[in-house]
Amino acid sequence: MKQIHELVVQSFADPATRPAALARYLEAAAAAAPVAPELLEAALVDALTACQAIQADSARQAAERLDAEEHTENLLQLLGTILESSDEGILALDTEDRIIRFNSRLVGLFAIPDEVIAFWRHEDVMAALLAQLADPAAFSHSLAELCLAPDADWRETLECADGRVIEWRSQPQPAVWAGVKRVISFLDVTERFRSETNRRLLERKLDETRERLLQAEKLAAIFQLSAGLAHEISNPIGFIQSNLEAMGRYVHTMLGLLELYAQAEDDLPPEGARMAALGAAKKAADLEFLRDDVVDLLDESLRGTRRLATMVGSLRVLAHAQGSAMQTVGLAGLLDAALVAADAAAGGRVQIRRSVDDSLQVECRPSELGEALKNLLHNARDAIAGAGEISLRAGADERQVWLEIADTGCGIPAGNLGRIFEPFFTTKPPGAGMGLGLSVAYAIVAMHGGTIAATSEAGQGSVFRICLPRHQAAIPAA
Repeated sequence: MKQIHELVVQSFADPATRPAALARYLEAAAAAAPVAPELLEAALVDALTACQAIQADSARQAAERLDAEEHTENLLQLLGTILESSDEGILALDTEDRIIRFNSRLVGLFAIPDEVIAFWRHEDVMAALLAQLADPAAFSHSLAELCLAPDADWRETLECADGRVIEWRSQPQPAVWAGVKRVISFLDVTERFRSETNRRLLERKLDETRERLLQAEKLAAIFQLSAGLAHEISNPIGFIQSNLEAMGRYVHTMLGLLELYAQAEDDLPPEGARMAALGAAKKAADLEFLRDDVVDLLDESLRGTRRLATMVGSLRVLAHAQGSAMQTVGLAGLLDAALVAADAAAGGRVQIRRSVDDSLQVECRPSELGEALKNLLHNARDAIAGAGEISLRAGADERQVWLEIADTGCGIPAGNLGRIFEPFFTTKPPGAGMGLGLSVAYAIVAMHGGTIAATSEAGQGSVFRICLPRHQAAIPAA
């Protein structure tokens, strides 16, 4: 009986869980009072009923625990299936930022060796992954920043050593689940990256082509105007220059005749009326000044007409109104002739540095290309105020021959760089330039199927680069 009492007390140690009959029985036993058989029987029935209820509850909890474990296992299997079916490489990090899970796509993406997969450790997997990257240090730094920012929405691209482009991203995780703190995905975007790069290149080329077309249309209109001006001006300039030259000869003849008359004055009586009249006329006409000034006026007018004739010649080049036959000539020889014609050294104050292979050949109209080179060299010389340097470099590949003319002059302001090839655009003071030199050079190079471009900064000098086709179809003389 004592053993039954102790078993009941142990089973229902908490008085609140004891059935009523069992509680009365234990109170009577504690008071050493006699216990009625009916009370003992009721207490035993209550204790047995309570034990059965506890056993049923334990069985239910055990069944629920088994269901929960099975559900968890199913979720883990589902997660594994999702990971393996993804076309992205998946990497899961634990709360200590160490790898705890990855899928086979990640293995293939970064060519992780089988021996690393078989007995993988965090360090080995990371080492295999970093070995595939062009800049592993940058990825390691970014990954460390990501691990320190649990709320960060991360997206970056990686360049692999083999040229592939990998995009990796990670979104904030609301809570740690199954020990996972961060999930990172990796996707090969090489083709997309190349497509976008090609698209941007095409858009840039399209913009450049559109700009060149606009420039060509503008120049075409100017060329047409130049053709009309050259035609209308050339004839008047020709006969004006011819007349001035003839008038100059006449004036010199008349001045010689005046000199003879002046010598004949010595034979006239100094006190005569005729001598007095001659003296008064010479004083009124200011003959001494007139002799000198008429020669200066004629020389100045002839210089003006020659300048206009030069401008007309430039306009004709712009209008494609003249041209020589295509020839294959040495580029070095053309440059040497242009250097002499442009007087690029300007008395020795400008140093000329030429790095041009004497064997380099170019197909061109020699006289016209020489004119273009002379204009460019003249422009480079004028850009150098004091002592300076002009560098000439040339080369060729299978498609083209190129030439660079670089100077250490004042440079071209950014606002003017886009207008330097426009006819009549000049920054020189009035009378110092017509603004046709660079436009003529541009037109000549364009006539040869080539391109000319300038790079410059104010105060840093300029570089003009000419590119001509290596083998171009013959261009008939105009």
